[in-house]
Amino acid sequence: MRNKTSALLLASAMAAGSVLLSAPAASAAAYCSSDGYTVTGLPIERCTTLSNGVLVHKKDYNNPTRIWTTYDKTGGSTVSVRLGYTLSGGTTYSGYFSISSGQTVQRSWSRSGAFMCYSSTGLLDYSGGHFQTPAAHC
Repeated sequence: MRNKTSALLLASAMAAGSVLLSAPAASAAAYCSSDGYTVTGLPIERCTTLSNGVLVHKKDYNNPTRIWTTYDKTGGSTVSVRLGYTLSGGTTYSGYFSISSGQTVQRSWSRSGAFMCYSSTGLLDYSGGHFQTPAAHC
């Protein structure tokens, strides 16, 4: 019964969009320059340094139907956050997730159409405020 429940939960998570919790070493979010670029330096991957982590928003030429927002939490207490993005005047959010120092939360969404070069921003909401990345674009 436990395996069936785990398989059902995994299938539900996959259908709703990918969610990942991992150690920060596995995250590309660990570096963010003062002008909002990750280590890649590409305009399709933008970031914001926060007091307790890094928020990254990414589109991928190799997987043009996916869009990602990632929060790499490097300090502070456990908080409940939701991730999202803005694109073409619309805003999309995930549900809320608890995250502790040393963890990474990533949310991805499937998009259809030619959205790749449209400007979009990554969003992070929590009870204490709202943060966003600079615009990701081609």
